[in-house]
Amino acid sequence: MPSAPQRFPIVAICLAWIAAGQLRAADQTPPAAATKLADFTRWVIAADYARDNSLLVTAGGESLLYRPGDVVVWNAADGARLGDLAGHPTAVWAVKVSSDGKLTATAGYDGLVKLWDLPARSSKHDLKKHKGWVRSLDFSPDGTKLATAGEDGTVVIWDTATGAEVKTVAAHAGAATCVAFSRDGTTLASGGSDKLVKLWEAATGAEKGKLEGHGDALWTIVYSTDGSKLATAGVDRTVKIWTTSDAKEFASLSGHKDWVTSAAFSPDGSRLTTGSLDGAVKLWDVAAKGEQEGPEPMKSSVWSVGFTPDGKSIFVGTHAGGRLVPTPAAKLLPPPPPPPAPPAQPQTAALVPSEFKSAAGAAGTIAADGTVTVGGNRAKDTYTLKAAVPAGAAVKAFKLDVLPDPSLPQQGPGRADNGNFVLSTFSVAFGNPGAADTPNVLKFAAVKADFDQGGEFVVAGAIDDNPATGWGIAGGAGKEHTATFELPPDAKIQAGAPLVFTLDHQYPDGLHSIGKFRISILQEPAPAQP
Repeated sequence: MPSAPQRFPIVAICLAWIAAGQLRAADQTPPAAATKLADFTRWVIAADYARDNSLLVTAGGESLLYRPGDVVVWNAADGARLGDLAGHPTAVWAVKVSSDGKLTATAGYDGLVKLWDLPARSSKHDLKKHKGWVRSLDFSPDGTKLATAGEDGTVVIWDTATGAEVKTVAAHAGAATCVAFSRDGTTLASGGSDKLVKLWEAATGAEKGKLEGHGDALWTIVYSTDGSKLATAGVDRTVKIWTTSDAKEFASLSGHKDWVTSAAFSPDGSRLTTGSLDGAVKLWDVAAKGEQEGPEPMKSSVWSVGFTPDGKSIFVGTHAGGRLVPTPAAKLLPPPPPPPAPPAQPQTAALVPSEFKSAAGAAGTIAADGTVTVGGNRAKDTYTLKAAVPAGAAVKAFKLDVLPDPSLPQQGPGRADNGNFVLSTFSVAFGNPGAADTPNVLKFAAVKADFDQGGEFVVAGAIDDNPATGWGIAGGAGKEHTATFELPPDAKIQAGAPLVFTLDHQYPDGLHSIGKFRISILQEPAPAQP
């Protein structure tokens, strides 16, 4: 990732555009204003109902960015367009109606927050503080305060009567992406691109707590009607529900295939609906912590979801307008099948050589764990080691660990002055269990290493029968490295079989031999326990 600061909303917007799959051409003439909600085809990024179910206010525009945005007031009963709240020079990303229905707040991509007299449909205050995009806002339950969350990482609390700034909270390291007041108005919850949910004293701005667990940026945050639960979701495609009494995770819900953009509790708090850029509108059973049968997926990316105040319908905002869908009857879906178990990993068994010989007369010390440390004469050299296969499952591979050590040049693991080595050949011969001779020479199926220096000195050079090539680690001296030599499927080496390992070093200067190493075997995974 680049080290330069990253504009989180720009990333979000670009991906959202791609996900949406439909953008109006720059020179296309805007359509005539729709008089019915059913005919409205512009972006609906956010929406909110008046609590008495008389009005619906939608926010969006012709695009997600710089073109003038729109805020439209609709009759909730028949979807008739009642009027517009005009004045945002860029797309409108957030809208909220106060609990008494007297105020509406909106926020644009350019950071302008506007407070409106909703019954009169007139501008009341322009709130200018944030630097950059404002994604989310919320009224306090009594409507006297408004909280806004911005790209600049701050949450600002405003006095709705005067439009004055009350408090600015440096909330997140990165963008503050969502904000919500608790139902009693004492707590303010915010989410950010730093993956954190934070809880604040609404009166003072002091931090009360931190909710951790999301794997990426937050996008939406909402309290249940009774205030006992808090739902959060975002870029990690996961929906989390938290218990507000103890700030503990209550449920983690998975199923969306793209960013979760919005969430809303049903009026009775028993259900949660979520919308995503994948087009899905999902319903969740809060108590059962499971998914319910939901509406048909939308053909467009979903930007906002919300229950009507009576809970009978769900409003869905997309880049192609908004629509009401009937709330499906509560029907819990069967839980998804558990993910497949990860493949069993081979077991590693250490080999403790019974004998070490050096053709050049070097000395090899064998430790109790099988580690061999070589010292003394340096020359072109061939190491020969004898061992036996321990009891256990079938042999799948041999593993060679080359190890650093303070006694070696540059910490090794090679004996050359720069700590390198060149292993020209690694070979293994084996015999029958209990026998002394090893007439069978393995032909390895493959070999891999965690590091090699490239060119003629890749790990494959240790099994290619060419003494001019071999495994080297220039650029990786002073560190442990591993090569794994895999047996062909038809190779059968039984427990107790004698083994002879040959490690040949033929680099021309006669210095590039291995200084410290350990050989082990990888066996078939143990059978799963019933």
